[in-house]
Amino acid sequence: ATAQTLTCGISGLAAVTDVTWIGPDNNEISDSDTNNYVIDQGTFVFGSKASTLTIKTAKLAFISSGDVFKCKLKSSLYPNDSPDVVKEMVLTLLTLDIDPTNKEVESGTDTTISCVISGITRQLDAVVWRKDGSDIISVSGSNYVV
Repeated sequence: ATAQTLTCGISGLAAVTDVTWIGPDNNEISDSDTNNYVIDQGTFVFGSKASTLTIKTAKLAFISSGDVFKCKLKSSLYPNDSPDVVKEMVLTLLTLDIDPTNKEVESGTDTTISCVISGITRQLDAVVWRKDGSDIISVSGSNYVV
């Protein structure tokens, strides 16, 4: 699994307003819970902002696709007179399907190894090939071309 990010887009704000994130257990997610989450309040620009909640891989083992997260805010100008604004988001866990293909090669013979990755919703930043726990890079004389 890989970390998952939820985005709470807010517009029509008159001033900078912090967003509170609420987990599937209906408890507020603390900024200090850095083992499980990363909260980014976003930048206030012309009455709008987008706060993000990144759910770290360690936490994903304890939640399910379909769990509901919420972002909540209250007017910073009129905190006693305004209602909470709550937006619910249903988590859809993304998974990567990697289909390795077996290939027999005789010793001393050049070959090409390919990797097909499907089930992703955005372009990958990078693909890293590893051998014995170390990254393989294209270096003259390394016997590998990536």
